[in-house]
Amino acid sequence: MAYSKTQRELLAAERLKATGKLASEIAHELNTPLGGILMYSHLLIEDLNEDDPRRENIVKINKLAHRCKIIVLGLLDFAHQEIPQLRPVQINRILRNVIGFLEDHILLRNISIETILDPALPLVAGDENKLEQVFINLIINAAQSMDGTGTLTLRTDFPGDTKRVRIKCSDTGCGIHEEHLSRIFEPFFTTKEKGKGTGLGLSICHGIVEQHGGTITVESSMEHGTTFTTFLPVAEKDRT
Repeated sequence: MAYSKTQRELLAAERLKATGKLASEIAHELNTPLGGILMYSHLLIEDLNEDDPRRENIVKINKLAHRCKIIVLGLLDFAHQEIPQLRPVQINRILRNVIGFLEDHILLRNISIETILDPALPLVAGDENKLEQVFINLIINAAQSMDGTGTLTLRTDFPGDTKRVRIKCSDTGCGIHEEHLSRIFEPFFTTKEKGKGTGLGLSICHGIVEQHGGTITVESSMEHGTTFTTFLPVAEKDRT
């Protein structure tokens, strides 16, 4: 049976809702035992001398439990995305702040970052912290796809007829296979190697952008890079 585009979008929305509920239940179930592992491993580390041969293994347990805790927090973030508090914000300033946060990140040290930011960009209705989270995720993903070398381009402009600001994040990385593009925003879907991603980053980005009344799309070509395009509504007072 062939589904129409609207039916496919409705099915995807229902699947996303069901996945969010499942993610929340899993996260809550894991939180308590993880908290216990972290607490007792920490107590063991404090009780063992620095030269105790058992200490190294306990430290590893503690570090791995911390990694699990981060994954659980990601699950909860995905499942319970708070409604953002929207106010007029400057996208160019947010992007510059994010670049400042990440400029010393090991993944970006050998990457050239080009910014083509429209100086006359109107304000958008946004939650600054949430939007920073979106662009941090997109930039880190881009850096990973380029394996540490290449060019990252951030571009903003304002196609006036849309009443939405456009933000493009482009890389010169390995690209995404065509068969994966339709699933790229699905929770837990990842094209990264095992252990290098939870598959939640882009789904969280998608959720945040939708909460802002915007859209995010992806275009990619194998070995020729990827571009994520985000549209965000202009703040009411800046609309003409």
